[in-house]
Amino acid sequence: MIKNFTELRQELLNKKAEPKKVAVIKAANKHALESIFELAKEGLVIPYLIDDEAAIKKELLSLDVEDAEYVILNAGTDADAAFIGVQMAKENKVQFIMKGDLQTGTLLKEVVNRETGIRQQKVLSHLALIEVPNYPRLIGITDGGMVLTPSAEQKKAIIQNASKVMHALGFSKPKFAILSAAEVVQPKLPASVDASELTKEYANESEMIVEGPISLDIALNPIAAEEKHYQGKIKGDADVLVVPDIVGGNILSKSMTLLAKGEMAGIIVGASVPIILTSRSSSAAEKRNSLLLALKVSENQTSQEKGAVE
Repeated sequence: MIKNFTELRQELLNKKAEPKKVAVIKAANKHALESIFELAKEGLVIPYLIDDEAAIKKELLSLDVEDAEYVILNAGTDADAAFIGVQMAKENKVQFIMKGDLQTGTLLKEVVNRETGIRQQKVLSHLALIEVPNYPRLIGITDGGMVLTPSAEQKKAIIQNASKVMHALGFSKPKFAILSAAEVVQPKLPASVDASELTKEYANESEMIVEGPISLDIALNPIAAEEKHYQGKIKGDADVLVVPDIVGGNILSKSMTLLAKGEMAGIIVGASVPIILTSRSSSAAEKRNSLLLALKVSENQTSQEKGAVE
């Protein structure tokens, strides 16, 4: 089990695998380029930089890219860049996608296009991984970036998407806490009803534990679980927090980074390749962590595909 981003990076470096190809869509962005070339110089990725060629070259002047392999692909508009990047993923020319300086909607429009897109699952969802100093391992939060107010069926898909990422990180049986205000089902509180339904549905699941409704303190604090005499399987050791809606997920993840000095990574899952969809204002560190996460998920996906063929 990978417990933090330092371990994740070291594991990828130790494997010395072939570098993964990543399409950076609208790449003329300082933070995006800083993070991608940090990994490129370590031999982990080969960036395919998609944007106005002159704009990319101008940004590269301030960076040390001499020892890195990269490719520039000229694109005039945001829509052109998004189309090129998605098609490269569709044709297996790149192993994952990174959003640069463009609107999220422009990229996702190409991703979900029924004829030319790369959506693989019915639901695309966002998984944030956060490393908080006083918690012993990475915490997953889903979905705070894609699905606005998910139904119980959509939450099931969100859990399935997140489980693939957690298994790639070495969590053999990840624990999913379906968050609500308390541990009782309240008919007037839909989140608690959904949580109860999902708990029953996953009761005999062998690859993960899904439990709720559960409050945040019991999900993350063993002392709180003991003091409240909680009898469930998750007692302060949740691996993934499943939030009721995008507002809750957004607030929870940002509070961990802004107030608890947490470091974050985030990817979109449910497409044929991982998609890094950080905010344009995100730091280079967040983009780097997200690249590491996408790299690990992509690596695991490639291994599974090879195993299936063999």
